[in-house]
Amino acid sequence: MDKTSGWMQAVVFNSLLILMPVIAAQSLAAAFSGSTFSESPGIEAIDTTRRNMDEAFASFAPRSAGDKYKFWHDIVERELTDMDVAAARGFLLAAPQMLDRESVRELEADSNGVRLERADDRLAAAALRKLPLDIGLKFEEAQVSARIRDSGIEPTPVTEASEASETPETAPAEEDGALAEAEAEADGDISVSTNSRNNRHFLLLGTFADLANNSERWLDGDRVDIIALKITAIGLLEAEATDGLSDTNIRAASILKSARRARRMTPEFTAYLKERLNDALPDSKLRPALEDALGELATTNVREDRVKAAFLESLDPHGLEKLEADFVQIDRIGMLTSPSAAITLLEPVKDTADLRRVRLLTEAGGDRAVALVKQEGPAALRIADTGIKWTRQLMLQVMGLTASGLALFYVMIATFRRNVRLPKKRVEPAGI
Repeated sequence: MDKTSGWMQAVVFNSLLILMPVIAAQSLAAAFSGSTFSESPGIEAIDTTRRNMDEAFASFAPRSAGDKYKFWHDIVERELTDMDVAAARGFLLAAPQMLDRESVRELEADSNGVRLERADDRLAAAALRKLPLDIGLKFEEAQVSARIRDSGIEPTPVTEASEASETPETAPAEEDGALAEAEAEADGDISVSTNSRNNRHFLLLGTFADLANNSERWLDGDRVDIIALKITAIGLLEAEATDGLSDTNIRAASILKSARRARRMTPEFTAYLKERLNDALPDSKLRPALEDALGELATTNVREDRVKAAFLESLDPHGLEKLEADFVQIDRIGMLTSPSAAITLLEPVKDTADLRRVRLLTEAGGDRAVALVKQEGPAALRIADTGIKWTRQLMLQVMGLTASGLALFYVMIATFRRNVRLPKKRVEPAGI
């Protein structure tokens, strides 16, 4: 009986030794891996990421007080020289982390006297006052330029827009994603309406006539950017809908198309986006549908209607749903910053996990995220931190790990008591 009990205890002990590291590894992976980046980050993730961002900005500045101010001054001026108002504003907002304590106290006192509604606006205005007048003038000039880029001017339409037929190899190499708008204005295919800083339409989609022309070129084997073509199609089809999600998709499609034309996407994200678009609009269904739609001569209106119907028939609902999940992330990034800033933030993105990291950065810091990406590049994405996400699966794994630890402790105690015999205390007989 003792031998059987000892054998069973040995089996349980060794099994627990093997099982516990596996459960612990799975728990850690579920708690801290990129897969836990949700579509809508929680308050804990935002707070943790914001603390990480503050630490990152603090690490940029030199140690001495004079050098801190000079470094901060130079970096703000650098972004204004590049006409990147979002990045410059991000560094203004990071002033409390980048300046010395005395300057920070003065900054906090000044911001309390600024009559603006949002705390970030008060902080940015107070930080701008600590800089020389010429920097303030540069900031105002950059703001005006940014409004022009993000608002746009309604152009005179032309009969043949060829923006979708451009490939990244033949398109001009704009240094700023927003400069792609200027090229689009020349083609006559941009339409933008602005209501407020956080509620704007940034449209770079063209018309169904352009879509029909470029679809025909694609069928004929001409050099057509199929990614831009499918983004245009989805954006135009969504533009005819009236639900709230369609506005999100339109804005996201416009940002993506501008980033694509400006060649500011990584090869990995380009491949990822191409796969997502092919899931939503499979070539195997789209090409035959377009061949039927464009196979016969027809008037311009009939031709447009046939092409529209061909794209609608080719849409895969499940693939479109996956694509729209990414569109939601991109649109939110643009709404928290600006369309041109969103293009900057998309530059280091490689996949959907990176996209959600960028979303988390913008939720945590707004324009600070733009400054961080400009300063750190792809390394900035590591600053996004979800903390521990307590899902049901994770709680069950932690409970299992705890139970395994208790069972292991019990087996150790039982084994010790069975195998270690304490010597009995010898009692001397009492003397007579």
